[in-house]
Amino acid sequence: MLNDAATYTDRPEHSLAFIHKFNLYKLSGLLIEEEELGAIARVYGVEPEAVEQLENGFRRNIERLAANLPPWGKPPSEPPLKILAVGDSITSDRESYVKILNCYWEEDPSRCMLDAAVSGDTTSDIIKRFYSTVMIRQFQWAVLFIGTNDCFQTDDPSQIPVTSLDEYRRNIRFITETLLAAGKRLIQITIPPVDNARMKRFFPDANSLYTEGQIEQVNDFIREWAGEKGYAVADLSRAIQQQSKEVLEPDGLHLNGRGQGMLCELLLELLP
Repeated sequence: MLNDAATYTDRPEHSLAFIHKFNLYKLSGLLIEEEELGAIARVYGVEPEAVEQLENGFRRNIERLAANLPPWGKPPSEPPLKILAVGDSITSDRESYVKILNCYWEEDPSRCMLDAAVSGDTTSDIIKRFYSTVMIRQFQWAVLFIGTNDCFQTDDPSQIPVTSLDEYRRNIRFITETLLAAGKRLIQITIPPVDNARMKRFFPDANSLYTEGQIEQVNDFIREWAGEKGYAVADLSRAIQQQSKEVLEPDGLHLNGRGQGMLCELLLELLP
């Protein structure tokens, strides 16, 4: 599908903008860096100029969102601080909190965020390549934002989740305990709501749904487990509940610019 991306522009979920925004070239398994736009364009089967045009638009949005964040008053980090972001498409987004914070810190080279997220990942997917894509990296802090895809359920009478709550708990325990045992500082983000109605309009062929109860059970576990192990939680779910502004993209699944900006502010309160 990725090589024929340009032929799917009549379907919003297959538009080049959507495919590139969420780095779907990574699903090909090719080791291509996010800055290699020419190589990414070849994977998509489009001219490099089309990808560059999208990238310029994303960059303008990132700069605007970074400029709206509160002033950064903390002194430079010694030694330089590297923060690894682990997650799914909400993180592997060309306009995500990773990109916004890196833009925000452009004049402070002592801090940077690294993106180890892959669109579509569940906790089980992360574990499959945990040592080859996470623990192989050099970083002091990790931001873990994973669980939305684990909460995916079949839209039929069975409503079987992709990942059971027990399996999610087991996976998060492994991921977080391994990071902590390696001396990494950790922040975990609670997962945001999903608008099923908008998601079904945007992805008409998707036989899926998300339930508020399943998402809340995941978030309750995140809070409880982090409290037990002594690491920080960026409680995005509660922050969203406490305000009335729209924080989701038209697909009802991903964070829009306001949602990503809100997440940046939560992380800035917790990062050194």
